[in-house]
Amino acid sequence: MKLVTRYVLFQFLRLAAVCQAAAITLFLVAEFIERIDDFIEKKALLRDIVLYFAFKIPQLVILSLPLTMLLACVLSLILLSRGNEIVAMRACGASVYRIITPILLASLVIAGAHFLVNEHVIPRTNRRLNHIWNIRIKKYSPQGYNRTTRVWHRSADNTIWHITHYDPYRDRMRKATLYRLDGADRLVRRIDADRIEWIADETRWRFQKGLIHHFAEDGTINQESFEVRYFPVSDKPEDFKRTGKNPAEMNWGELRRYIDIMRTNGVDTTGYVVDLWGKISTPFVSFVLALVGVPFSLISRRSGGVALGVATTIMIGAGYLVLFYVGLSLGHAGRLPPLVAAWGPNALFLAGGIYLLARVRG
Repeated sequence: MKLVTRYVLFQFLRLAAVCQAAAITLFLVAEFIERIDDFIEKKALLRDIVLYFAFKIPQLVILSLPLTMLLACVLSLILLSRGNEIVAMRACGASVYRIITPILLASLVIAGAHFLVNEHVIPRTNRRLNHIWNIRIKKYSPQGYNRTTRVWHRSADNTIWHITHYDPYRDRMRKATLYRLDGADRLVRRIDADRIEWIADETRWRFQKGLIHHFAEDGTINQESFEVRYFPVSDKPEDFKRTGKNPAEMNWGELRRYIDIMRTNGVDTTGYVVDLWGKISTPFVSFVLALVGVPFSLISRRSGGVALGVATTIMIGAGYLVLFYVGLSLGHAGRLPPLVAAWGPNALFLAGGIYLLARVRG
């Protein structure tokens, strides 16, 4: 790595770290002010408050990263320009593109790291964060908070479950009906049970107090009541715990599998597909903003309006984020196709950034 590359990269990363630390501090203070009434009202333990903010930090880092990258790009070039360091580099034979390449490459690497953090860190911290907030601070009952009602689920063995009430903490169901279909999707058996519970030692479901309807091909129906029965079903407790899961608590692979299950059950998955594409497009907002911010800061430097250029760049960044999240909202509402909702602003500003970059003379 040559001296110019190392120097520019160091200046950019140093400013990015400072901006990120400032953003996290501001977000934590704002979060504390917003939540302090709940902490006092619910008499939350100091340990739970500390854990809440500890698990909140990764989410805040991801939230503030795009604007942090934009500010770091603009400020690093402005400071280099004010110290006439860009002029010195140009005098030594370095082109403008050579100077800004380390910043753009670092932004791309950070965007990739953003995606990895979204995949492997954020879902886990969000689950812990929601548990601490709802169970340990808000004092909701674990059973009351996590119960799922009126579940429709279609399993791999062509069985449709209708569950009036499911408790995922105890793996118990109440008032459940199973519809068994054959290969031609013809109803062959219906099982109604007042209670179904998972027996972990036997790895199977126990059905209690129910009625079985057998549907023959000639149209006759036979009924059979039971007190306790075991039926061969392929589903396990974790298959039902996916129902109603927050996309923020899933990584890309989990969300894709969840969408497949929901589609099998005949549920509209438009909003989930938007979130699926958003998990890929969101990390690259940082790179796109850097691509727009770098040439804009250079153009403003040449025109003499440094302050105006910085202000305009920040306004563009804020406008971009508004457009990006409005697009996601329109996608959730079904007003835009999921791919357009998640990638439209990225594509638009990426084209604008490339155009501005082409106007910068090397």
